[in-house]
Amino acid sequence: MIKLLKVLIIVFLLGIGAFFGFRSFQNYIESKGTLEARIYPAEATLKINNRTYQDKQGILKIRLNPGEYSLFFSCPDYSFWEEKIVIESNKTINLNHVYLFPNNWPEENIIASKNIERFYLSPDSNRILYIEKLSKYNWYIFDRNSKEKEYFFESASLPNEVAFSLKKMLVHLGKNDWKIVFLPKSLIKNSISLNTSLREALDQAQLREKETSLTIDQATFYSKDDKDIIIRTLDAIYLLNFLTESIEKIYDGKSSPFIIDDDYIYFIKENGVFTKVSLQTKEEIKTSLYSFSLEDLEKTKIRKEGNDGKFLIIEGSKKAYYLKTFEDLPKLISENIIDGIFSLNENEILLSSEDKIEIYNLENNINSSKKLYSDVPVSWFLNNNYLLFLKDNMLNIYILKNNKIWPVASDIKNNNFFYDSSINYIFYLSDTGIIKVSL
Repeated sequence: MIKLLKVLIIVFLLGIGAFFGFRSFQNYIESKGTLEARIYPAEATLKINNRTYQDKQGILKIRLNPGEYSLFFSCPDYSFWEEKIVIESNKTINLNHVYLFPNNWPEENIIASKNIERFYLSPDSNRILYIEKLSKYNWYIFDRNSKEKEYFFESASLPNEVAFSLKKMLVHLGKNDWKIVFLPKSLIKNSISLNTSLREALDQAQLREKETSLTIDQATFYSKDDKDIIIRTLDAIYLLNFLTESIEKIYDGKSSPFIIDDDYIYFIKENGVFTKVSLQTKEEIKTSLYSFSLEDLEKTKIRKEGNDGKFLIIEGSKKAYYLKTFEDLPKLISENIIDGIFSLNENEILLSSEDKIEIYNLENNINSSKKLYSDVPVSWFLNNNYLLFLKDNMLNIYILKNNKIWPVASDIKNNNFFYDSSINYIFYLSDTGIIKVSL
């Protein structure tokens, strides 16, 4: 009986010890915070206070005691990433995607030719238009899937603009010289003068008067089958069906360059009012309550992002305005700006000037600026942490968090490169041809 009592007492004491031990362990675990990150490449390692962490898939979820930590991401033959964080109890810090960049980027020479002067990507990046300079400029279309190329057009000069569609393209070859060019496998072999189509359509509709301008400043496809083209002249905006030569006037008067989103067209009138017109009804359905500057109206840039209608407007006077919605009064966010784009997650705006960039955060309305010289407007790369910029034929990545620069390629020809954010490929023109770079 005494032995049994001793056993019960020991079991009871062990139970109490286990209970309080478990509670102590539970409190210890619950007091920790969590660090999460996804690393590229997956074989990279993370060192925290001399302890190394690694995961085959590159996905890390680490429990840490509250406090400050120094992080060091690294991988042989890649760049490194350093950052300091503060872990708080029961909170998670998610670094999201952390990219380390290779010392030697994997390259693929897609089209080998020393004569290429310029190239363009189709919207889906599956086709490449490239132009070789021989006696004239010879135009080819290259299919990245079939690896086949086809010659389909020639010109006496390089284009100022090219707008792709599925079966054709709009080409601006010089002052008032616009052509509709049909891509290979089309039943139509010869190009069509858009200027001639506009003049004949205006005559047929009896819309042409003596003072009516025939100078095309902007043109783009509207309909899915590419038969409708929106044209902006010095004194009007038209919707032209070049097959039937039917035409409608969308707006009568001088305007800024327009943008199209779904079935609406946005532009600034000659009185400075920001305007929205339905392309279905041709009716002006909304105007803003603010008049923008008319200085260099032709140089105005309008950017729209998201279904909720965020707008960036850069006046010809180089003042940048942000509108949360079309109806909102614009907010002046910067000056001396030459271009701007929304970030990939739409939470920030990248603003470019001649010798620096500014990043405007839409959530806290804060501007941060950095000195960054680039020969072309700077663009986002991968996410909100990285930028692509070009200087002296060198394409670089600028890392915003630590202000470091990492080279991509050193032989960019004619400032000709494209970044496809959907597949994270960079295409650029070199002296040897068109190169594709990937992480």
